[in-house]
Amino acid sequence: MKLQLTAIFLFITALASANNPLKIKVLDENKEPLTGVKITAVEEAVTLFTDFDGVGELSQVQSPKVYRVEYAGYESGYIKITASDKEDIKITLRKSGL
Repeated sequence: MKLQLTAIFLFITALASANNPLKIKVLDENKEPLTGVKITAVEEAVTLFTDFDGVGELSQVQSPKVYRVEYAGYESGYIKITASDKEDIKITLRKSGL
């Protein structure tokens, strides 16, 4: 019985963690959220945009993937995200020198 309860608990824990999206928050140099930042998976057709709070959510992370982060007037960059990344990610973009 104890083994069954442990197995059920582990299964529920796995389901709960699978349903929690990974949040990516994008800020400017003044720590202000950037709305509408484009985050695109390199070599895949996965694109998301940040919301009013500068947050974009990835529902499923297949390990590992490189994402391009771009926003008009700011320097673009890349970030590598793996399935083992469980904590939310914060990215700071710098204004471009143009």
